[in-house]
Amino acid sequence: MSDLLTRLCPMFKEEVYLRTARIGNITMLGAAGLVGGMLWFATRADEFDDVERLLCAAGVAILVGTLLYQISREAARHAGAKLALIRVERALGVFEAGRYLPGEPLYPEEWKIAPPVRRATTVPSLVLILIAVLFVVEILIAG
Repeated sequence: MSDLLTRLCPMFKEEVYLRTARIGNITMLGAAGLVGGMLWFATRADEFDDVERLLCAAGVAILVGTLLYQISREAARHAGAKLALIRVERALGVFEAGRYLPGEPLYPEEWKIAPPVRRATTVPSLVLILIAVLFVVEILIAG
């Protein structure tokens, strides 16, 4: 049983790190795309009529909605992997004082509790929403 747990632990840790990295990548690429779109639109704003500007604003909203949905999916998988990792670590006894180190646990007590999912998504979501709002404002007041 312990052999199985020692194999599972790195797998779940890798999954947690992978999901965290994906959330960061989605945010960075989405933000870069939105800023690039803002710069592009600023150079061509006078070429768009009112209907085209509304379509551009709707496109920005759809893009950001899609990015936020993908971030929430990654965060849910991150949370599941984190909970599984904590269960494996508890079974391995890394939170028990004296099991690996004399008189103290190997891992700190606060690592026993998974952070809320919103902690992993709040800043990335706010970044994308803020840039999107700025882009939509640019679209609607340009011309």
